[in-house]
Amino acid sequence: MPKRKFVQIQLPAMKPDCCNECPLLGLVPKHLRQPGSKETHVCCGTLDALNARIARVRASERDKRHPLRRPCDSRWDAWQTLPLRRLGISTEVFTECRVPLEMQSQLQIKFHNRGRK
Repeated sequence: MPKRKFVQIQLPAMKPDCCNECPLLGLVPKHLRQPGSKETHVCCGTLDALNARIARVRASERDKRHPLRRPCDSRWDAWQTLPLRRLGISTEVFTECRVPLEMQSQLQIKFHNRGRK
């Protein structure tokens, strides 16, 4: 059975207002981060690093004098023409970058064992 080399990511119909809402945003693995750099996030579609502040900025809050420049700006329209708006990204990039971000957003529930008899 062939090994899957790509994971298909469903893109939204409209470009998200901020990178935090995008299904392509991931975390840079700690062993790949450069010392002193604040770039902790990565766009899995372009493999461009972002810092957390830029990932949170909303495009709707920006104006013509201060436009928001995102790594995917030049590619988003082309990605929308893909069949079913599904973008294939490497399985390795998905498991190293996207999965840790999804796990981080999960609620961490602390259960307290009460001695039931």
